[in-house]
Amino acid sequence: MPPSVYRNEKGIVLPLVLVVFSALLLLVFTAISVTSAENKESAWQSRRMQAFYLARSGAETFATYLIEKAYTTDFAEMMQFLDNIANKTSDAAEIEDGTLVIETVRRTEKGEEKLDIIARGTYQGVTEMVTVTLQLTIKETEDYDPSTAQHALMVFDADATKAFQLTGGAFVDGDVILNTTKENSVVFRGGQGFNIKNGALYLPHGADPHHVIDTDRGESNGNAPEEYKKPELPDWQWINNWAFWKNIEKGVKFMTMPAYPSAVFPEPVFPDFPHLPPAKNPIFTTPQDKVYYLTEDGYYEKIHPTSGRTIKVDLAGGDRIIRVKHFQMDGNIELMNVGKNSKLILYVEDYFSTGTWSFNGNGNPENVQVYYAGAKPIILNGSTRFSGNIFVKQANLTLTAGGKMRGNVVTLGNHVEVSGGSSAESMALYAPLAHVEMGGSGQILGAVICRSFSRAGGGNAGIIYKPVGYQIPGEFFASRKSITINYDENPWR
Repeated sequence: MPPSVYRNEKGIVLPLVLVVFSALLLLVFTAISVTSAENKESAWQSRRMQAFYLARSGAETFATYLIEKAYTTDFAEMMQFLDNIANKTSDAAEIEDGTLVIETVRRTEKGEEKLDIIARGTYQGVTEMVTVTLQLTIKETEDYDPSTAQHALMVFDADATKAFQLTGGAFVDGDVILNTTKENSVVFRGGQGFNIKNGALYLPHGADPHHVIDTDRGESNGNAPEEYKKPELPDWQWINNWAFWKNIEKGVKFMTMPAYPSAVFPEPVFPDFPHLPPAKNPIFTTPQDKVYYLTEDGYYEKIHPTSGRTIKVDLAGGDRIIRVKHFQMDGNIELMNVGKNSKLILYVEDYFSTGTWSFNGNGNPENVQVYYAGAKPIILNGSTRFSGNIFVKQANLTLTAGGKMRGNVVTLGNHVEVSGGSSAESMALYAPLAHVEMGGSGQILGAVICRSFSRAGGGNAGIIYKPVGYQIPGEFFASRKSITINYDENPWR
């Protein structure tokens, strides 16, 4: 008989819990098998102990599932799930001579939300009940800041055929955390040294690195370390004739990778552009060989420094807020009269074109905030120098041919490229929907969070993890709530 699922008073099935019970019944079955051999005092005592362990295992497994789910699931989705299971009783799940029933009770005690999981295990006519209480904590989260990332690379995609690839001797310097369990979805090719230096490769709990990793390292790389041997095979027999442990300096480790979007990795919220009065000079160009000064907030049809000339934006000790339809760079943008916490906040509607230019090139990235809503790709190339934070609504981003950037990028586009001799310094790249592709001698000094990742050629690092020196503005992310679930104080009874 298949495992049962939760029903409400009218018998509506909640299929989400089917997954929980599938894992639960396997664990419970193991508990029954073990205790059956260990409890011989009397037939009744044995049945009582079987029923107790059945109930205890059921309550503990379901509690662990909820704690883990709250950590990895979006707030709204988790609240809906809790609403669906609250104050419900499951059908009886049968296991050989035993049955398990789980009831949930959601309640408030002294202003705190609690969830009681009441498990009743019955074995050969004897029933035992176990209750565990969980505490639900709902709070407003602090502004999310990807620039606080502690790892070189985090990759969300669990379904990509190739989630993470390093070829041609390329390497990442720092920890790499993946969400994939697919066969051969991690690829290492070329080179003799480590492909992941000064760091470990983290896979999801339960993933088999022999199954997930595809590498060209062969048996000439020596015997397998004990932690990577397959117990069902003799020591001398190789696994697929390769040695992935030679690709990763600090080895393979395991951890839970929070999903996207979730409380840990929120979805960026691209803002509505403000309505601003028309500027006195709505088409701001540089026709003569001199420095131009931009001194007013407002809506511009076009801003276009030409022929390498310079526009100086006067922040007047505060913020300068500009909305522009067409933003074209063939010259330089510099800031002046920058006060403490001053910002140039630039909203670009539908055209962001770059030539050879410098945008706040020697300035602090925290003084520039750019929101780009257009579909045309942003290309930073040649001797381009950009120092600031960019939020891209949909476009692809390319940093190539020697382009240099300091600051951070949040993008909802699906492709980011860093290639040629380009570099991004003190960068957090938050690109949860994008494939990040690196090539040539392109380099990121900072941290990358993306859907999938590939780095080819040159033997140069794709990412070198360094603490990011510049904060991403909290305005890139909406205020939000999070929920955590933990065991209550003295939870068992």
